[in-house]
Amino acid sequence: MPGVTKPIRLRVPALAGVLLAASLSAAHAHPHVWVTTRAEFVFAPDGRVTAIRHAWTFDPSYSAFTVQGLGQGIPNAEALAALARDNVEALGDSGYFTSLKVDGRRQDFSGPEAPAMTYADGQLTLHFTLPLKAPARGALALEVYDPTYFVAFSLAEGDAVAALKGAPSGCKAVAHRPKSAPPQTGMSESFFAALTDAANYGVQFANRIIVSCS
Repeated sequence: MPGVTKPIRLRVPALAGVLLAASLSAAHAHPHVWVTTRAEFVFAPDGRVTAIRHAWTFDPSYSAFTVQGLGQGIPNAEALAALARDNVEALGDSGYFTSLKVDGRRQDFSGPEAPAMTYADGQLTLHFTLPLKAPARGALALEVYDPTYFVAFSLAEGDAVAALKGAPSGCKAVAHRPKSAPPQTGMSESFFAALTDAANYGVQFANRIIVSCS
């Protein structure tokens, strides 16, 4: 990869090996990256949802690995902008780990917009917007998860987990966290190496944000 960027190509085995070496976790731990998510639901004046704005904060170990070579202290703005563009492009192969349903029907997204990366308190946060191909109205259910569980996504705590921009009065967002915690043993690399997206292992640990309007 030329230049100073280190994209989050989460499906590339070579990068997985580098992450293992750089991680503070045990040699056979899984997952390899931890991400805390926040989401903003963007509404049009007619009450239809038009986009999802993501803010993903990466764990300190992965953040430290990623910013290596991006300058002393806080990485410069140009390097962070390039990093954001490359990472959002790479995430397209995984559908941005994002599933949005409106009244139970899965929605399609247009290409991502406004990629940006910030760095604070030793952690990187990736920002990007996913516009819906067709604005929709109804009960919303947003899930962000990795089917192969290479990446562990969790929701931010408190009111920061979700925002509603331009939503009609009476709309509210409720976070639903998984009932089962990931197993503490048996998470071997050989088990996960055999998984594909079709296995959908990570869905059992998916967090869900439900938005309803009265």
